[in-house]
Amino acid sequence: MNIHQVRIFYTAAQVMSITKTAKKMHLSQPSVSIQIKDLEESLGVKLFDRINRKISLTDAGKVFYSYAQRILNLIDETNIVMKDFGSGDVGSLAIGASNTIANYILPRYLGEFKENNPRVDISLSILNRQDAIEQCLGGDIDVAFVQEVRDHPDLRSELCMLDELVVVCSPRHRWASMGPLSISTLNSEAEPIIMREEGSGTRDLIEYAAEMIGAQLNIAMEMGNTEGIKRAVEANLGIAIISKNVIKREIKYKKLVSLEIRDLDTRRRFYIVCSSKRRPMPYVKRFYDFIVEKRQLPEDALEG
Repeated sequence: MNIHQVRIFYTAAQVMSITKTAKKMHLSQPSVSIQIKDLEESLGVKLFDRINRKISLTDAGKVFYSYAQRILNLIDETNIVMKDFGSGDVGSLAIGASNTIANYILPRYLGEFKENNPRVDISLSILNRQDAIEQCLGGDIDVAFVQEVRDHPDLRSELCMLDELVVVCSPRHRWASMGPLSISTLNSEAEPIIMREEGSGTRDLIEYAAEMIGAQLNIAMEMGNTEGIKRAVEANLGIAIISKNVIKREIKYKKLVSLEIRDLDTRRRFYIVCSSKRRPMPYVKRFYDFIVEKRQLPEDALEG
């Protein structure tokens, strides 16, 4: 049994004529008769009674007619849905991003994308860089936003937004009124630092910068999210180095103090990445291109 045979049967059952079926489907009468006969043989039952060149449905034919109708309706529905997927109008977009991007930068871009693509469902997972890249390569997520991505033969990446790290402390901390810090201060006064977990892009950058200036990090506490780090710093449990984007409210209400570091570049770049080995669905490519277009406004990204 094949779909072509089912369509021929369904048409014949509607018009009750081989001649009319052949004309309607632009086939020859012998071709219609052969297809119906092959269908009957594959099912092992007679679907039509043939009397004096007229046809009528058998009991089996009547039952099969209802199934044929459901089969063809389902095929038509499937074709419509697949056409929507092909056009990029429908789909489930899975994104992985760091805490900073996921909570403080991406939402407004996702809102704009969703407004223009209402039938694309979006899921956003907060992942550190290592996990985001692994899940992107494994196909668990469609795109990831990661910091300072290294060349990888199986990844496609584009610079999409800029960020800056700052040192923060409690207003009660002795550094709060010191003004700009120097690298020598960081070297000579090993303050307790509250850090993200290993594998975090932020931590990698901090450790790299510390190594470059010869500073020893006194890691007093590790936390898996930025909100926890901010609360710990507010409690004066240590200092932290976190994104400028995530502390605007705390700075405004004087819960945290931002400290400038002279002669130290703390800017960082974020990339959107996807697998180069998998052909992306149209809605994934549409989102990727949308983000790349937005990267032309880095100042806007920094404003958070």
